[in-house]
Amino acid sequence: MEERIGYKLLKGYVRLLFKHVYFSKVENIGQKNIPDQHPLMIVSNHQNGIFDPLALLMAVRNRKTRKIRCVARADVSNMPGLKIITRWIGLLPAYRLLYEGMTSLAGNSSTFEEIENELLKDGTIILFPEAGHQDKRCLGHFSLAYLRMLFGAAEKRGFKKEMYVLPACNHYSDYFGIRRQMLVRFGTPIALSPYYELYQSKPWTAQRQINKLVRQQIDNMMLNITDTSHYTMIDYIRNTYGTGYAKARRYRPDCLPDQLTADKLLTAQLATAAETRPDAVKAIYEKAGLMENQYRQLRIRNDDGHDTAGKRFVTVAILAILFPFYAISLLINILIFSVPTFVHWKIKDRMLHGTVDFVISALITLPLTCLSVFCIIYAITGYWIVALCCLPCIPLTSIFAVAYYRAGQRLIRQWRFRYLLKRGELHEALSLKRQLFEDLDKLLNMKI
Repeated sequence: MEERIGYKLLKGYVRLLFKHVYFSKVENIGQKNIPDQHPLMIVSNHQNGIFDPLALLMAVRNRKTRKIRCVARADVSNMPGLKIITRWIGLLPAYRLLYEGMTSLAGNSSTFEEIENELLKDGTIILFPEAGHQDKRCLGHFSLAYLRMLFGAAEKRGFKKEMYVLPACNHYSDYFGIRRQMLVRFGTPIALSPYYELYQSKPWTAQRQINKLVRQQIDNMMLNITDTSHYTMIDYIRNTYGTGYAKARRYRPDCLPDQLTADKLLTAQLATAAETRPDAVKAIYEKAGLMENQYRQLRIRNDDGHDTAGKRFVTVAILAILFPFYAISLLINILIFSVPTFVHWKIKDRMLHGTVDFVISALITLPLTCLSVFCIIYAITGYWIVALCCLPCIPLTSIFAVAYYRAGQRLIRQWRFRYLLKRGELHEALSLKRQLFEDLDKLLNMKI
């Protein structure tokens, strides 16, 4: 299926919002590993709704100018009014036993057939073998359906056509909120032809061997916290102590690939320590839990209290000067910021809130905002070209409003930190933090 002009325009529009507005930075690593020819199935971890397939779609640039197809949960395609749209943009429905039930699985036969035919045309398929997104930085169970489709396509050509599966990884600085960082990393493509003979005699053995290789690559690329029983404490340590840990090992905490590498080292060391010194690690996790609870009750963060009085004064001055622009930005973006929040309460899965925000903004509130601004400016000036030239400023006002709000929130926390410090209400929390970090230094043999 070739990319047509309408699809290219939509893709360009979504790419602009995705890479330059919603996220502050999107990095792609390993794009040279994407095969230029042959059928390709990209297999990735799944942790953040629509952003995972979008990130992979944007990273694979015009491979043979064919539309990239993506396998998505069937309930998305079956939503009223979205079936035609999802099919047009290349989404294929996948029915899952745990979600849609046994009777729905028959619907997968047509999807599998379509995927196999697309592969035989040297197409590209994006698929998430976990069959659902995780709500933690961990890797779930893999379904082998993606390999059945690959081998099914190969069998249709008498096992004479090469097929590739490419492991990939999505990683986020934060799952929630806009203007965060994202990383897409591609692994090494795995050719299926060396397994054709084994598949014809022992199909399950061949699939399990390839799946093991795919899973190992994804595991090595992502942050996979396997100790899910202590996940909350490990993740809290990563987000607090992890910054100093990264700096001590000469990694840049503000660089997402560097921070990911440091986080993988930290969690791996904690996992090793949990086996060799379980009592010490248990005590550390208990202290981390106490620290998290105290900081949450005090409504401060781990990195608060570092700004000097001079820096706080400058921040106040800048925010005061820019406040009129902030008020105007809020007024312009009132639909973009407010409408998605009314939908959140209907969606229990918080991991889908970002998806809702992006889809509603991209398809509804941003176009309505642009139309409103165009009409207002045209009515005031009488020149449509002036009104048209103002439209690109709308995403910039969104970015500015978010940055202003976060700067204001940080300033409030800094003042609150100083206020609580003077009242003597931070002594216990700061002492606990110091003890926790010292215990971690000793446990991990760090010298910070």
